Amino acid sequence: MESSESGAGGQTVFMLDSMRKPFFLVSLIAIFLAVLVELGSIALLGHSAQGLDVSVNSKAIPAMALLDGLVFYATLIIGIALLIPERVQSKVQGIVTLIFSVLLLLACIGVLIADFILLIVMVSLLMAPIFGMIAYFAIWASFDTSGPRMALSLLMTLKIVFAVCLVLAHQRFLQNKGLVLIILTSFLANFIIAFLYGLVPGFVLSIADVIAAIIICILAIIWTVIYLIGGIVSVIKVIV
Repeated sequence: MESSESGAGGQTVFMLDSMRKPFFLVSLIAIFLAVLVELGSIALLGHSAQGLDVSVNSKAIPAMALLDGLVFYATLIIGIALLIPERVQSKVQGIVTLIFSVLLLLACIGVLIADFILLIVMVSLLMAPIFGMIAYFAIWASFDTSGPRMALSLLMTLKIVFAVCLVLAHQRFLQNKGLVLIILTSFLANFIIAFLYGLVPGFVLSIADVIAAIIICILAIIWTVIYLIGGIVSVIKVIV
């Protein structure tokens, strides 16, 4: 048992030592920028970035920050391993993951409930005769997709840069099934939003946008629970 653990630790150290750090740094920056865009915080990058006109007037795109926040966290943990000794990291990582997962899970549940209530209100007004329908059309019928579509294109570019640079940093990242699956889930979230935007007529785009946000929140909750379980197991191992 000890020899196997020692072997696994040796492989981890070898992987970190042989990592192409510039590519890894670019991948970390790319996914961080993606989260900023999803949060609608592109203005933090300065006046020149505002010229991109990537205003996020939707619910679905900010919801992706919950999912990509996990991707960024997983990548950041790998980066921290380059700076902190493995013994220290193994003791701290479980606690940090546990706290981060609990907070993110609460955020996911809050966003999911708010979006679900909004969806019920939208559908109820749309299906209500005359005055309800008039209220819906006055508030939500005009959904400008130019900003969200541009944001989706920018996000897809950043995620491709992130994935490619991560592989270029070290090919063994492809063997990390959990990391690969959550990255694929992040790409799937992009495709879900783009698909719904192109599927429905314009006057119900607001409803499609909220539905996409709910789907993404559910995906984020599933992954957050997985991280939470992993954090609990790590903390138990440290205590025992």
